[in-house]
Amino acid sequence: MHRSRMRWAGGALALAAAGALALGSAVAGAQRDDARRGTDPLSADEIRAATDEARPAAAESSEVEALGANGLPERLVLLVERHQEDKGDATSDLRRADVYEYSYVDDTLTVSVVDLADGSVATTDTSQGTQLPLVPVEVDRARELLFADEAFLEALASEYSAATGRTLGDPSRDLDIQPIVFRADAIPTMAQGPARECGVARCAQFLIQSTDHFLIDLFPLVNLSDGALISADGTSGG
Repeated sequence: MHRSRMRWAGGALALAAAGALALGSAVAGAQRDDARRGTDPLSADEIRAATDEARPAAAESSEVEALGANGLPERLVLLVERHQEDKGDATSDLRRADVYEYSYVDDTLTVSVVDLADGSVATTDTSQGTQLPLVPVEVDRARELLFADEAFLEALASEYSAATGRTLGDPSRDLDIQPIVFRADAIPTMAQGPARECGVARCAQFLIQSTDHFLIDLFPLVNLSDGALISADGTSGG
């Protein structure tokens, strides 16, 4: 009887171990299942696929990385996000992506809806005057154009001293400089001269403060479409 009980206990333990292994395998498998479904955010692979499908002709061209006279790629993807399907619509179970691509050749934004299941482009719309937030390559170019201007550098040193009581050293260490998209219709009474083009043209205005949060009274403006500084100290551009 004792041996029978031992054999029964051993068998039960073996079954339990096998069950635990099976459960562990199932859980591990579930954890490895990183496929995105329904309203899940797009994965990195889906973003790449959507971008490639939205611009297949350009993807095969050596001109994809070509820079325009403004120092930026002639076509630049600004955003890829999951397409918002209508609730209750027959297509609500689809996974589609909206690809926003800006053309600096003609200041046109193209929005393509890509079906991620088969790579087809469902719709394509173009418009002017719609300006999405800047992407990193544009931020870098805007700063490059700004700091190439001697008048701005002189004004910056003066305003920094007035605001902080200190002498400006290394701007990258002493300042927090944030370029944001600027539209003339946001402050039409101030946007004069070349600044009036901003909105159709893609422009960046800078918000500048010291790293200890003293606001610098300069709001320079760059036209990224032209690759030129409009104003070193404000938005008038005139």
